[in-house]
Amino acid sequence: MEAGSSTPKKTRWIKAAIFGAGLGLALHMSGNWWNIYRDHVPRCGNENCVADFVPIFAQARMLWEHPTALYDSDQQLVYQKRFAPIERALVSPYPPIAIAFHAPLALLSISRGFLLITLLNVALLCGAFRRLIKDFNLSSDQTHWLLLLGLCNFGILATLANGQSSIIVLYFLTAHLSALKQGKEISAGCWVGMLCVKPQYLALPHFILLLQRKIPGAICGMLLALLLTGGAFLLLGMHTFLQYLHVIRVFSTENSWMNPLEAMHNLKALAGVWLPAPWNHRVWLSAAALVLVAVTWINLCARSLPDGPAICWFPNTIALLLLTPHLFTHDLSLLIIPCALFLRLFKGQVPTWAGVGAVVIVALPAVNYLLPTIMAATLVTLFVLGLILVRMELARILSRQRA
Repeated sequence: MEAGSSTPKKTRWIKAAIFGAGLGLALHMSGNWWNIYRDHVPRCGNENCVADFVPIFAQARMLWEHPTALYDSDQQLVYQKRFAPIERALVSPYPPIAIAFHAPLALLSISRGFLLITLLNVALLCGAFRRLIKDFNLSSDQTHWLLLLGLCNFGILATLANGQSSIIVLYFLTAHLSALKQGKEISAGCWVGMLCVKPQYLALPHFILLLQRKIPGAICGMLLALLLTGGAFLLLGMHTFLQYLHVIRVFSTENSWMNPLEAMHNLKALAGVWLPAPWNHRVWLSAAALVLVAVTWINLCARSLPDGPAICWFPNTIALLLLTPHLFTHDLSLLIIPCALFLRLFKGQVPTWAGVGAVVIVALPAVNYLLPTIMAATLVTLFVLGLILVRMELARILSRQRA
């Protein structure tokens, strides 16, 4: 795609303004980070708010002291009250392997653990950006826009401000793309297998590997995920596994203060907020089926073309977000991947309108509380746009091959 016309001076001023706005948004979110670091509770207008990091830290401590009670709500409340002034427990749906990743944090105080997870997230974020910039040969202008998108991405800011672990998923998916682009099929499969830290992300990447005829990679990923997830439950026992299934059922079916549908950004929220039962479930499942059909089509079109499987992760990532049944703002940190692939479609210089439009989109979740599901509707639009742009790019690659 050809870049639009815009004077360099005007573009520099626009980038500077976006940088200032992103910095202001980051400083605003840092107030929430400081509250959690100091008082172990987030800034919140409600009477009883629980920081996302509190159940993460509590489960990490439980893994050392009481591992068979990881999903016992009563025990979770006991542990969480040890670290924060709360009245009710925020039940965590993390599988044991994710808790094991967080276990070293529990050797510190909760404040120091929160600081450490923040530093780890920043390091992983830098690693993800480095991979995207290097492996996809982004120009200096594309790199500038990508860094601005990272600064303004409300999902990334929410992850850092709340001590969430979505940036770990971003790093794993970015490493998967890098391996795909380099033709390292087994490595690509192992990276998606590591997504078992958030099992809701496992199915679609493995399905895509199968569509792309990367069977050994898909098998390696599935075996790694089974080993890490199943092995942990074998050690913890059947009772813990049944408690975990109960937690997953609650998170999948109930709309509660822990799991508010209006705060999600997926197809489930889009249908559930605006349609009555049973039409909400029917429309949700029908829309999910259409997205899967579209993903199948675009990946089948791309699988025999150089760079095709990696390019398809523009719509693939958005489909992953739309199909995931449990998706909150911090999960939108994954939007950095389709942003990088979108910027790459332009040859060297990114049109100002494209960069500004992308910035608006990644910052949009900040107003979702005023306009519920606005981000979910935007993701649907982006998915369709991604299919069109990627199909055009694949046609261009095919025409060059034939020439």
